[in-house]
Amino acid sequence: MGLFHLKMACADAVWRLLIHPKDARLDPNSFMEHIGQIRPKETFKIEKKPGFRRMHEVIQHVGIVSRLDIWRIEATKRSAAFTDIEEFAKSKPTFEDLCMMANLMAINYVASDDLHDLQEKSSQHRDKEYENSLIKQQYFLLYEEISHAMNFGDIGRVETCFLPWMLIFAGCGKHKYATEMRRYLENVHFLYPEGIRCISMLHEYFIRINIALCSRKAIRMNILCNPTGKKGHFRALDWVVEHNNLYIKRIYGGKYSNHQKERIIAESPLIETYKNVRMQFEHMFCLEHKTSRHSPPKMELTFKRLMQYMKDNNTNSFVPGRDSAYCIPDTMDKGIDIMRLREGQVESDLQLGGDDELGDEMEEVEDDGSLDV
Repeated sequence: MGLFHLKMACADAVWRLLIHPKDARLDPNSFMEHIGQIRPKETFKIEKKPGFRRMHEVIQHVGIVSRLDIWRIEATKRSAAFTDIEEFAKSKPTFEDLCMMANLMAINYVASDDLHDLQEKSSQHRDKEYENSLIKQQYFLLYEEISHAMNFGDIGRVETCFLPWMLIFAGCGKHKYATEMRRYLENVHFLYPEGIRCISMLHEYFIRINIALCSRKAIRMNILCNPTGKKGHFRALDWVVEHNNLYIKRIYGGKYSNHQKERIIAESPLIETYKNVRMQFEHMFCLEHKTSRHSPPKMELTFKRLMQYMKDNNTNSFVPGRDSAYCIPDTMDKGIDIMRLREGQVESDLQLGGDDELGDEMEEVEDDGSLDV
């Protein structure tokens, strides 16, 4: 199981739960409405099949603004003089105050065990849009956590994130990923002895090596790698494989009559040489990161527009009696039931290719200028 494709599956699961159902796009505080505030020209693409990169960015951007709006609400509760987070920042709160507020926000604005108590109240004392916001915050934070852990090579935290995502995958129909995550945790932490035979991945095929023994720690420490050696630039091994495939097949694989299997195989050992030559020319002519990589967009004004929209529509505030056209399902509870009752069926689904009604399309890595590793 590759963590890069697992991360893409996480983004796809969020899309299935928050965007794919048509009723999920109708409320003013729906995820799709928030996306429309920051990317009004891309709503059609995102509604259909956005792809990993676009979905990854909107999850992060909407999640950032949602959390900023929660900070504004909490700051206003502390003092009516804090009309926005800028005014709160000017008051120079202490680090202890910020930690205390962050802990309170994690308890009060993220879905937890008491969500069922809110849902069992009468319609007059219930706010369905607020309940949806709590669940969205939970999904956004889970995605941020596993993404951050992968970027910094924290395999322990990555494995900690496996359990909630495993339940989410089972609850939204991605049974193959749920089964593989469960199998990994069982094998590494319970079944494998301290000394086991290594499993080495050569391109897309797993080859059993009978000459080397490795420990559980060796398996866990080699799921992620850092090709550049920079802080926060860890990559999954399947990302490295896809990266090499991109250069071999697309960038240095020839065109037209030269784009042949024999030529691609013959030149595949030279891709590092080709990359080094191109990079040296870029350095010589001061063209570093100017030929393919773009600077990140400035999102300040865009974020302010979305923050004002959330403030006007009380996205993260409780409004009694507010109804919603779509209630985001609690996929974790559903996933627990599915994995308990369909354990044998899930195994057969994995062997037969899965019963995923929407399918899992594999995406190729794109060259955005950050692939020089």
